[in-house]
Amino acid sequence: MAKKLTEKAVRNKTIESMTSVGTYKDEFLPTIERYAELFVEYNNLKDDWEKDGRKITEPYTNKAGATNIRKTALYLALESLRKELLELEDKFGLTPAGLKKIKTEGLKTTAENKLTKILEGMNAME
Repeated sequence: MAKKLTEKAVRNKTIESMTSVGTYKDEFLPTIERYAELFVEYNNLKDDWEKDGRKITEPYTNKAGATNIRKTALYLALESLRKELLELEDKFGLTPAGLKKIKTEGLKTTAENKLTKILEGMNAME
């Protein structure tokens, strides 16, 4: 079995990756912390899912007595966490699409946006 990653290790690796692509800012640290928690939880659930035989679906009998096939709770949790992790990686610029969007739109701060609006307003008055 692979070595377990800690939240600290994931946080540090994420900061390192973001720094290397030029998207890291200190303001992202709380979000990076949540990302690290989700990442570790995802890996723990994935280990449980693999131990459980990687079941994706299971039979389910509803109140009316009809039996249907549904996704297992473990697989649904993995699916949800996977989407959340990918969304955060995208926002951090750690996916090709996310990095492209950041390079196109930039990492503007509120102060920069306000200053730009003020300067644009002054130029319009001239």
